[in-house]
Amino acid sequence: DPNSNFLCRGSLNDYAACQCREDDSELSCINAQFVDTDVFLHINNYHRHFRKITFHGNNFQDLPDNPLFGTDEHQNLEVLNISANYIVNLNSKALKGMPNLLILDMSNNEIVLKPEDTTFLSYIPKLKQLYLRRAFTSLVNRTVQFALMMEMFENANLSELNYIDLSYNFFTSVPYQLACPFPSLRYIDLRQNFLQTVNINLTCLAKIEIFDLSRQFITFLNNFRQLDESFMKGIGQMLPERSIILKNSFYCNCKSVSFIKWVRHSRTVYKNVLACSRASPSKYNGFRLQDLPLDALDCNDPVLAGQASLYFNTISVLSMLLLDIFLYMLF
Repeated sequence: DPNSNFLCRGSLNDYAACQCREDDSELSCINAQFVDTDVFLHINNYHRHFRKITFHGNNFQDLPDNPLFGTDEHQNLEVLNISANYIVNLNSKALKGMPNLLILDMSNNEIVLKPEDTTFLSYIPKLKQLYLRRAFTSLVNRTVQFALMMEMFENANLSELNYIDLSYNFFTSVPYQLACPFPSLRYIDLRQNFLQTVNINLTCLAKIEIFDLSRQFITFLNNFRQLDESFMKGIGQMLPERSIILKNSFYCNCKSVSFIKWVRHSRTVYKNVLACSRASPSKYNGFRLQDLPLDALDCNDPVLAGQASLYFNTISVLSMLLLDIFLYMLF
């Protein structure tokens, strides 16, 4: 059995879902259905030297009150993936004992922040990449959750963080100071949220190279009205060339002209992939915004015919989102 070459040592040897690859300095337990975080303590005896540890597809719900690995320090650990574990409660000391961690992936969990969690990231000062994709699914008290999230970011002092993934979180807005705790930030991933406006402190975006706003719930160019003032004259104007990704389903008609003109003249938007999913006249369905004859657009053909279409469009977007989440959980 070729998999026998990847058996872990010690108590983890009893679990077929756990593999240890010495050559890659990697331990992974995927879909092992662990419910007790004491399993992390089993790593200390034989695998404390590993650089990458993955526990994905378990059911921990609560991270421990004490460090994940107990009193042992994991100086070599650079990548910790604890995604898709139904984690709700973080507990502030869980990440203590891994001072050289560079990448933390907590995607696909059910995190609900509490005031005592705001020092959670404070023990990993060298972190460069933080993945929180679909990590916060609770829609209750979002204002309070944002405040706690920002306090957690500010307390962490992550001066080297260059990548943050907050995609698939059902956000309808993001905090104004989102980027400010991270002076080295270069990539912000906000894909597949329900953003209706984007208003972020420009002074904190000095090093941004990619700002991904793809696949938002916004589908009408003329419904970017809130974005027109704060976005087009702010972030949309000040960020580097071709740094903004706006892969959305645009509906184009006579009310969309001003936005299309802005897209065409913008140096910040990656525009070659932008197209009208619906248009008036309908013969321009599928046209790239770059190629659309603006003087031919009218408002005679409804790009969204009444509330029924709105309902089905909403269902379509939600179905696509849920499918993406399901596929993400599988892989």
